Amino acid sequence: MTSRMIPLNELRFGHEATPPINARRVGREDEIAELAASIHAHGLITPPKVKEIARTFYVGIGNRRLAAMRLLVEQGQLAPDWLVTCDEFDGDIADPREIALAEQIMRAPLHEADQLEEFTILVDAGLSEASIASRFGIEPQRVKKILALGRLSPVILDAWRQGAFDREPAGCVRAFTLAPSIEAQEAVFAKLHKNNNLHAHAIRQAFGANNHEAAKAIKIAGVEAYTDAGGRMTTDLFGDNHVIEDPEIAVQVAEAKIEATLTGLRAEGWSWVSTADDLPYSWTYSWGTEKPAEGKATAGEKKAIKKLEKAAAKGTDGAADDLAALQKAIAERQWTPEQLARAGAVLTISHYGDLNIKRGVVKPHAAKKAASADADGTKEKAAPTISNALAMRLSAQAGLATRKALQAEPRLGLIALLAGFLTKRDMYSGARLCPIHVSHEGMGYQQLRGTELFQDALERLQAMTDSELFVVAAGIAGNAVDLHVSSSEYKAFDGAPAALAAAIDADNMTAALHETFDAADYFGGVSKSFVIDAIREAINDDEARRADKLKKKELVDFAVENVAGTGWLPPELRAPTYSGPGERPAIAAPALEEDPDFAEIDEEEAA
Repeated sequence: MTSRMIPLNELRFGHEATPPINARRVGREDEIAELAASIHAHGLITPPKVKEIARTFYVGIGNRRLAAMRLLVEQGQLAPDWLVTCDEFDGDIADPREIALAEQIMRAPLHEADQLEEFTILVDAGLSEASIASRFGIEPQRVKKILALGRLSPVILDAWRQGAFDREPAGCVRAFTLAPSIEAQEAVFAKLHKNNNLHAHAIRQAFGANNHEAAKAIKIAGVEAYTDAGGRMTTDLFGDNHVIEDPEIAVQVAEAKIEATLTGLRAEGWSWVSTADDLPYSWTYSWGTEKPAEGKATAGEKKAIKKLEKAAAKGTDGAADDLAALQKAIAERQWTPEQLARAGAVLTISHYGDLNIKRGVVKPHAAKKAASADADGTKEKAAPTISNALAMRLSAQAGLATRKALQAEPRLGLIALLAGFLTKRDMYSGARLCPIHVSHEGMGYQQLRGTELFQDALERLQAMTDSELFVVAAGIAGNAVDLHVSSSEYKAFDGAPAALAAAIDADNMTAALHETFDAADYFGGVSKSFVIDAIREAINDDEARRADKLKKKELVDFAVENVAGTGWLPPELRAPTYSGPGERPAIAAPALEEDPDFAEIDEEEAA
């Protein structure tokens, strides 16, 4: 392989050649900035490999290096005609693309633990974190993470190389950065390795990063507020699993942040303010909301709010008042005085400590009060209502009465059942949308998703004859069928499905099985002996002996052409009504155990 100097602006990507001469399709532009920084700092370490086609040089190996050098040209750090040392593919190589593929496949990537240790060596040799970030095109925060991992105990790094962390290896290694010392790392590793418990959560717990409430409090208030209040912690560079040494301080600053947020909401002028935990669960879906006008906080105001929230949490003089004034000004742009007087604001705190605010929430009694006002603005006395508990009891009585009456009308019962299946509904649909609650998890679930309103389906079905109703019912039942098995130990027609298959007309069942049987898939997916046995059963022993000499593809083609037409089916598809070549399989009865919960059944319920 010869080398030559080629101006950068004369090199072309290998995938632009006809035909293309490089193997990479995905990731051509990945981490180009980092590669460019490395080339600028260290030079072009490995020359690209090129092939001259019609007086144009195409890069077969090294297209990402070419993209990085072009980026350096755009940044003014390389001249467009900079001479690039390139290796040419030998002239007797017919397909440079194959060589490019071979190089990519045979390349052994450096283990991540080796990379991390090398970065640490660079720092120990005097290279600063800022220099590493610049020379390798890496974000400074990522450099901190790399060095934290690189400074782990050699015991941990060697275990990583040897595959000791078979589950979540990256998460496990990162968890060890929470340790206060190398000795603590090694002690925890030895203990967890002995107990076969080298999992990320167990490692974090061993170092004290398992206080969820304290971690939630830190997320609410922020790390800065916690440390400013005197809280000590080992920061998790890779997430929020900090080791919190002063949980009581974390709770205090979180409570201060929550109270400051609520104070700010009150200053906006809402008629009431609350945390979600102090409201009934149903508020999220049954309470109304007002719509705000356009007039949201600007980007500058959002930054100011965050700054003032931090200052207020620290107790800075005047910060709380300034925050309240700013939030009030923003609220007045979005909400009318009538809305502020009618609605409230809710502060929701997630399981992990994220704060979310829902403004314009209207309590049910406020909505009723507003609806009772007439056009002149006078207020009418609201009509008296019964309690929710009584309404629930009465609805149960109505349901029992309807059930009893419907059971006396079999035809209408069938219609109502079918209408329930056909009704469009979702997880929030109640009796008001569909009074008959029926569902299935069969293979045809997607085809059977309801598309009608219950009253429309009921009216359509009532107009049908009994024969037509049976057709609809059969379609629904067919979609609900599911004979899936998850192990070859079982067959689709074992147990209860055998009774269903036996009840179906034998000719219809046989025709349907032959229609759905995919002979090419079956014979192509089983071993040769299965195909030979099928030929023996379906045709004869002589054909089976002759077929045994065929290669697999020829054997499969022969079976597809000659076996399927004989009426033969695999044992797994032989229903009780099977009458084709081969023995009818024995159907295993389902293994049932007596359930004490069903030992005694109420006579009325059984009826």
